[in-house]
Amino acid sequence: MTYKLPDKVIREINVKYECFFGREDTDGWDVRQAMNDLVGFDSVPEPRIIVAALHACRRLNDYALSVRFLEMVKHKCGHEVDKIYPYIVQEVGSTVAELGTDFPETLGYDKPELFLQSVFSM
Repeated sequence: MTYKLPDKVIREINVKYECFFGREDTDGWDVRQAMNDLVGFDSVPEPRIIVAALHACRRLNDYALSVRFLEMVKHKCGHEVDKIYPYIVQEVGSTVAELGTDFPETLGYDKPELFLQSVFSM
């Protein structure tokens, strides 16, 4: 049996994290802690939360954190990555371009660094 949170609770969580990332007094530790909390949820963050987190990363001037956060979002898509992640890219793509951040695929992080062809398939 699966349990679905009521829509009111989901809206409250979205507003909580959107406001948290939008605060001017959050430092790097706080942003990382909030991102870690989002990883613990059994869902993919809403695009507006992702946008707020990317703006927080830009405010902190932490490029690496923004790329790793986008990598985490892709990982959270799980088996539905072919359906969910293109929607996420579509929704946050303009913000990523505006902030000068890159998606992990643009940097080549979606492929292994030292990939070698298997000797068994030669």
